[in-house]
Amino acid sequence: MSETETLPPKTKNPSDLLQDDKDVQQAIKDAEEEAKKRKEMESKTKWRRIKETLIEWGSISSCHGIPHMAQAHSCLAVIVWIFILVVCFSIFLYLFIDTLVQFLSFEKLVELQMDLDEMVFPSVTICNINPYKESAIEQNEQLKALIPGNMLYLNNLHNIHHRG
Repeated sequence: MSETETLPPKTKNPSDLLQDDKDVQQAIKDAEEEAKKRKEMESKTKWRRIKETLIEWGSISSCHGIPHMAQAHSCLAVIVWIFILVVCFSIFLYLFIDTLVQFLSFEKLVELQMDLDEMVFPSVTICNINPYKESAIEQNEQLKALIPGNMLYLNNLHNIHHRG
């Protein structure tokens, strides 16, 4: 080819187009990180993997006390948290079983003690059905002015009731 001839424009290879896409780049990056983690896990001992899994689970657990135990930096702190959890769980278990046993015993306790002394019961009982004291009404002039009208109304009601 001579220098004067122009070359056709270079077309991109399809694999080059995929590598330009950000989502594809992120997916490749994630896959590489996952492969790296897998290699690290294979190189660790079985007990080390179990410990890391338990710490990861414990740090996101919603069970009270377990996240504190998982995030503890010393063996003593872990032992203290284990002791606290065991004591609290033991108390819970004791109270639960005690309550369940009481419930399932179906006990019926009824104690009735009546001391009835002889009492003279009146043959006639007079009850005051008037809710207002007359002395309180007589002290208030406005209430006192209402009495004659109300008495007339009550008398009319009484007469209508007894006639009909």
